[in-house]
Order: sequence, then C-alpha cells, then structure tokens
Amino acid sequence: MKFDNALKKKLLKKLKSYMNAEAEQLQQEDEGLSKVLKKLKKKEKHLKALIAAERDEDVREMLEQELNVVHSQRKKGITLLSSLRKKVSK
Repeated sequence: MKFDNALKKKLLKKLKSYMNAEAEQLQQEDEGLSKVLKKLKKKEKHLKALIAAERDEDVREMLEQELNVVHSQRKKGITLLSSLRKKVSK
C-alpha cells in the first residue's frame, strides 16, 4: 500500500493532535485534582483549629469524625494524583 506525501502529512498531523489531546486531558485532570486536594487540606486545618477550640465533647467528637472523613478523602486523592502523574511520565 502506497501513501503519497500529502496523505502521510495529514495522517501524521491527526496522530499528533490525538497524542496532544490525551496529554492535555491528563494535565487537566492533574490540575483539577490538585485544586481539590488543596481545598481538602485547608478544610482539614480549619477542622483541627475548631477541634482545638471546642469545649463541648459531643461537638468535638462530631468534628473529629468529619476530620477523619476529610483526611481519608485527601489520602485517596493523593494516591490517585500520584498514579496519574506516573501515568503521565511514562
């Protein structure tokens, strides 16, 4: 099967745009996940400050439960982000 030069250039251009689209999508996912992780970190710090200032045991316990949920979400996000970055580096 023979390809002329114009067809080769067209196919290479399509392939290049396809490859860039995938890299761009991975970069957007990375940026979005990073933003979410920063928000979770801020929320975690805020909850820790609230817990330190709270005197009521019941309210403190509720805040600690919320802190545990936020912390576990953040850990999952960090794991996902590191796997995403490994995928990009390959």
